Formats: sequence, structure tokens, C-alpha cells
Amino acid sequence: MKTIIFDFDGTIADTLPFMHKRMLKLIKEMKVTDLSDNIIVEKIRSKSYPELMKEFNISWLKLPFILNKVYQAQMDFYDEIAKTHLFPGIRETLEELRKRGFRLGILSSNMKENIDKFIKVKKLELFDFIYCEKNIFGKDKAMNHLLKEQNLNKDDVIYIGDEVRDIEACKKAGVKIISVTWGFNNKKNLRRYHPDYLVDESEEILLIVSS
Repeated sequence: MKTIIFDFDGTIADTLPFMHKRMLKLIKEMKVTDLSDNIIVEKIRSKSYPELMKEFNISWLKLPFILNKVYQAQMDFYDEIAKTHLFPGIRETLEELRKRGFRLGILSSNMKENIDKFIKVKKLELFDFIYCEKNIFGKDKAMNHLLKEQNLNKDDVIYIGDEVRDIEACKKAGVKIISVTWGFNNKKNLRRYHPDYLVDESEEILLIVSS
């Protein structure tokens, strides 16, 4: 049986307004640029994390501070879940995949408590498993841990995500990836990293996995 694993933030749940707000706040706290909010968000969407560090001249020594802010944001997000929407067409796509007999899962660096609450609030009980690891820069390791835990053959798995780091992780883990353009990184940025598939609409996922 084919298994389809989804990212959560920026792929299923439109957490982008919350994420961008927190990232803008962090950048302003660090006083690394005086660009407008719109331009900063555009840069965030068009670059990988290492490229952003270089763009804003942020030392890697600041990484523990940044990660701490990320984890704090995830904890704060718990109270924002009721205001967070599904991306258009995602519910219907998930339901159709389920009807067609695919096994569905989630792999995310967000907190499992957040994802569990979102699924309950949105009545989206369609997933066979949810796996979370706080590996923002090591998602390939999380992917390999998940494959082992669920006893999955990587040839029978396809991952669906919205970030450059998802593409990099899947290439390292030997897993096919469908990159979606409605999330964190924009289409031009995703294309630079050569995902196996690139889609603009959730309905396209059905065509790819059924071919």
C-alpha cells in the first residue's frame, strides 16, 4: 500500500500569517535589517534558511537563540489553532486519497499537541500516524526515523511539503516529494531545488499519486 506523508505547516494548515508575524518580530529584535515587512516576507519566501542567515548577516552562533524563539512560537500557536484555516482543497484531497485506499501520515517539526488539536478542531481524523521531531535543520533524520518506526519502504512513500528543506530532506532520505507552491517557500525558490513534482493546486496531488 502506498503511503502519503504530509508536512503540516504551510501544506495542510495555513499557519503562514502567524509564522510570518513571529519571524518579523524576531528579525526586528535582532536588528539585522531596516527593510519593510513586505520585502522581508518576500525574502523569507524566496530563500532557504542558510541563505536567509547570509542575507541578514546572522551568525550561526545565534542559532540556539533562534531555535528557542521558534519553539516558543510553537507553544504560543496552541492558542491560535481555532483561527487557523485549512488551505483550499486540502480537506477534499485528503478525503479522496483516503477513499482510494492510500495510507496517510504527517511528519512535522511542529508540536504534536498542536497538530492533534488542529485535527480535532477541524474534524480531520484521516491520518494513520503523526510523527513530530524538533529537527528544523535535520528533517532527513526525522524522515528516516519515521520510515523505521512505521516499517515503511521508501519506494512506497511520497512526501508532500512546502519548503526547500523538505526537498533537501527527501533527497537525502531517498523519498519522492511533491512540493506545493501555496506554502512557506515560493514556486521559483522551490523549483531551484528540483523536487520530483511541483503543484499549484491540491487537486494535482491526486493526479500524481494515481499515475
